[in-house]
Amino acid sequence: MASPGTPTPPSEPPLPAAAAEWTPEAVRGRIQSWLLGEGWELAEKDHGEALWLVEARDAGGRHLIVGQKRGKPDQVILEGAVVLSEPHQRSFEALNPEARQELLWELRFSLLGLGVEFQGVQDPFRRITLGQRVYYDGLSRDGFLQRVTQVRNAVLATIWTFARRLNLAPPVEGAEDGVN
Repeated sequence: MASPGTPTPPSEPPLPAAAAEWTPEAVRGRIQSWLLGEGWELAEKDHGEALWLVEARDAGGRHLIVGQKRGKPDQVILEGAVVLSEPHQRSFEALNPEARQELLWELRFSLLGLGVEFQGVQDPFRRITLGQRVYYDGLSRDGFLQRVTQVRNAVLATIWTFARRLNLAPPVEGAEDGVN
C-alpha cells in the first residue's frame, strides 16, 4: 500500500479506505492492473454464478481464474486446475492401485503444505481444482500476488508430481498438451 502523500498510478484508481465501500468493478480493475503489471495476459469470461470472472495466463502458459461469486461480494477467488491428457490418464490408470494411492497421498500432503484448497485428488483421477480466497479486508497488491503465487505453485507441484511418478519428461514452458 502506498504511504500517505504518495500518488496512486493512473492505472490503479484508488479504492475507498473502508473495504465495505469497495465495488466489484473497482476491485476487478485493481486486480487486473496488478496482474497485467506482473506480465499476465487477461481475458474476460462469462459465468452465471460470478459478478465478474477473468482468465489469467502467465508466461509459462498456466491459467488461473480470478473472480467474485454472487452472494460473496467481499471475497475474491483464485482458482487453478490440472487435467491429465488422455495418454497420461492411461499411464496413471496403468499404475497398480497401491502406487496410485501413494501418488495421491503424496500430492494431498504436498498441497496441504502449500496452503491451498483443493478438490479432485482421488482415484479415478479426472481434474484437480486448486484455489485460494482473499477477502476485501486482506486485499492488497502484495497479499493478492502472494496468493496467486501459492495457487500457481500448487499447479506446478501437481504437474511435477504426476510427471515424476509417471516417468514423464518435465513439461515444457508454454506447452498446451500433456499434464496441465
